[in-house]
Amino acid sequence: MTDYNLMKDFTFHERDEFTREPIAEKIIKLLDSDIEVSPLIIDGKWGTGKTEFCFKLKNLIEENNPNDYKVGYVNAFQADHANEPLLTLIAEVASFYDEKDDKRKNFIKNAVPCLRLISGIGLKAGLGFAFGRYAADIPDALADGVEEIKDGSKSLIDQSLESMIKDQVEAEKNLSTLRDALSDIASTNPIILLIDELDRCRPDFAVMMLETIKHVFDVDNVQIILITNAEQLKATIKHSYGSETDSHSYLYKFFKYQINLPTTNKDEENRSVSNNVTYFRRVIQDSNVISQEFKENKLIYQIPLFIDISTLSLRNIEQVIRCIETLIVFEDKEKSQSYVIEQVLMVFLSFLYT
Repeated sequence: MTDYNLMKDFTFHERDEFTREPIAEKIIKLLDSDIEVSPLIIDGKWGTGKTEFCFKLKNLIEENNPNDYKVGYVNAFQADHANEPLLTLIAEVASFYDEKDDKRKNFIKNAVPCLRLISGIGLKAGLGFAFGRYAADIPDALADGVEEIKDGSKSLIDQSLESMIKDQVEAEKNLSTLRDALSDIASTNPIILLIDELDRCRPDFAVMMLETIKHVFDVDNVQIILITNAEQLKATIKHSYGSETDSHSYLYKFFKYQINLPTTNKDEENRSVSNNVTYFRRVIQDSNVISQEFKENKLIYQIPLFIDISTLSLRNIEQVIRCIETLIVFEDKEKSQSYVIEQVLMVFLSFLYT
């Protein structure tokens, strides 16, 4: 599982084995330009290091920030359980400012009516206040004449329902007010929101997030970057709207620009090398279990020449290395290195086969 706390301080200066800093620099140039690139997709298959790239991009933007951007990171998969993408994004924007900041207070004040309308918080709050922790057990269709309703609770529920009706009537006004508040708060400090892991979310939540980005956050000085597996997101859309849906057209009505993370990089001799091969070699070198003698054996680095590991994800590579480390720990130290490498090849073949 990805450790986001460890990743939050990652930079390209620290490690950039796939030579992705130039890509990040070009993305920043696009964001700084007058070209309308937001919402923007950064596309990559699962296990290709998208999240690490996302954090490095965020840190690079903040490192040299002449436009005084406020840069936020949203893990959509972690927010999935809350089922309120609008609330998730608004909370991230609000977090840029101190609790006592008037900008924050005004922004939240303007966001509340829209949130109440979309999420039904008005009714839930009324029920929660009346019934405490048992509110979750109350059916949505309230039975008439329930004798257990406490004094005054009917009035409270009626007030909540009236509030929801008023909110419904004022829906467009509330949405417009929220967009104006968002544009106003971003006029001083332009906002960039990086949204990660949407391709791992429940289909209904993923679609809700896309709709929220389109209808609420498409305003001046707010730029959205979605870091995702575009093909998987298309499959999610088909799951929500049916297999006959043109998921490609649906997805790209939301997004203006797409950048694909390359799967190869250049070695010291300017030859094109698969990222999998580069990563395999680095993880071998970083291992505390694999001996220096073993690392210096050139045969180990010839494995990718005999076996095509391009179909494996970076996570798969890590699993393979763990298998190799286990093999080394368990193997008889009297066995020759060539024997061990033969076993390593078998590990790779088994992994590719399964």
